[in-house]
Amino acid sequence: MHILEPHGFTTPFGRDLERAEGLVADLRALHEGRIPTPQNLVNAPLIDRWSFVTIPGTALIGHVFGHPLLGTREVLTSAVWVAAPGHGFVRTLSRYYRLGLPADETEVVS
Repeated sequence: MHILEPHGFTTPFGRDLERAEGLVADLRALHEGRIPTPQNLVNAPLIDRWSFVTIPGTALIGHVFGHPLLGTREVLTSAVWVAAPGHGFVRTLSRYYRLGLPADETEVVS
């Protein structure tokens, strides 16, 4: 969240603008039928043992491999904007994720 005070924003949000612009470009491509191929997603982090959670939006929780900032560990993603399990990916606010196996129902923590 960014707060706009009378003198301007209290925090810089250039990074958030870049993320939003990337999301819009990807949403436009998906809307136009341009589905990412496995080759397009080769550098996307892989999230394994994933499940959807509500945070008050929908996100994924799971074990990520190769995240550019978080490395390899358990994560909670930013909000999911497009879920395409049949195509093996989700698009969150931040980035694409390749989907590994979903979590076993007994692994999901509420």
